[in-house]
Amino acid sequence: MNDPVFGIGKLDDDLEGIPFKKVVLLSASPAVGNEVFGYQIIYNNAIHKNKVLLFLNRTSPQVYLTEMKDYDFKIDSNLVIIDSYSNLTGIKSAETATTRVINNPSDKEEIRKRLSEELEKGYDLVVFDSLSLLIDSFDFDFAVSMVDLVKQKLQTKDSSAVMLFTDWEYGENDINKLGTRSNAQIEIKGIEKRVIFGQYFAVIKCDWVKGKQFSSVLFKAVKPGGIKIYFPKILITGPTDAGKTSFIHSASKDAVSVDRLGGTIALDHGNLDFEGYKADLFGTPGQERFDPLLKLLGGEAIGVILIVDSTKPDQFPRAIEMLRKTETYGLPIVVVANKANLPGALALDDIRERLHLGKDAPLFQTFAEDLSHIDPNEPTKLKKEGVNGALRALFKELT
Repeated sequence: MNDPVFGIGKLDDDLEGIPFKKVVLLSASPAVGNEVFGYQIIYNNAIHKNKVLLFLNRTSPQVYLTEMKDYDFKIDSNLVIIDSYSNLTGIKSAETATTRVINNPSDKEEIRKRLSEELEKGYDLVVFDSLSLLIDSFDFDFAVSMVDLVKQKLQTKDSSAVMLFTDWEYGENDINKLGTRSNAQIEIKGIEKRVIFGQYFAVIKCDWVKGKQFSSVLFKAVKPGGIKIYFPKILITGPTDAGKTSFIHSASKDAVSVDRLGGTIALDHGNLDFEGYKADLFGTPGQERFDPLLKLLGGEAIGVILIVDSTKPDQFPRAIEMLRKTETYGLPIVVVANKANLPGALALDDIRERLHLGKDAPLFQTFAEDLSHIDPNEPTKLKKEGVNGALRALFKELT
């Protein structure tokens, strides 16, 4: 038996999983669905041999499992579903080894009885999808009583619970009833300006983690892949020939460059998918004649990776100038010292001193994977250790 987890890196890092006997409320605004969070949580617990019980009143088990597969979350075992939906549609649902059927989903007592009986069997994780539909089908007090039932059973079993809930502008007093019954509350919302152009989640409270500040983070629901922390614009900048294009092409699989004679003349762009994070990388040209573009390219960036050539300290003032011209001072910055294996390459301490970096500023070395097979028409691939180290450091700063 393993402690239940979210299966979403940021949440597991911040909250250290879901301890037994705890209830987590996943509260979404109507414009942003929370279903994918449920899929991902269930999948990651089932594959780690945790027994999961899903109370489902949003759709049929067949449709639910198909939707999970769309995100590449395939469940073969360790999941039992209480089907409180199918018999509302007139399509009879049959009980199986992994399906429990509520014959009359309009009957409060049958729902309560079947759930209580199943909880007695012992599950590592209980997931509700969804509380808000329970409220709409009956009333708020019944939904709260179901949360109380689950909480009561958790105290006698090694089990945790995750409740999916959509806030359809219910009354504040009713919302507080759910909030006070949960040990942790995570809000899932959209950034709105006429249309939704971003989604984020934030830990509002957690009673088992003390003395920690929680930050909100943007995310995308990706098929396949599920919930990924999302950074819409990471700027990659630095002097000419420092290795910006090589870094972007090494970090992402589908990078494109606008170049002429091997030099970037507009920008590089890449989509990054790395260790549960997604990011759009934008690389600047290094030549001074393109400096008028730097402010535009730096706009709306939320983090910066500065690439310098370890063998050309005379270019370091230019690197600092480019940070100023992109107007990215004050953003989280990671420095990558490229070509670290070439003759004349400076040591990290020398680079740190010449760039006026503080002793704690993230600084990483990297170099070409194989200098014997350099193609002048293709970006050079860089060693993954340095590239990945820089990405991890920046993402840590951003979250």
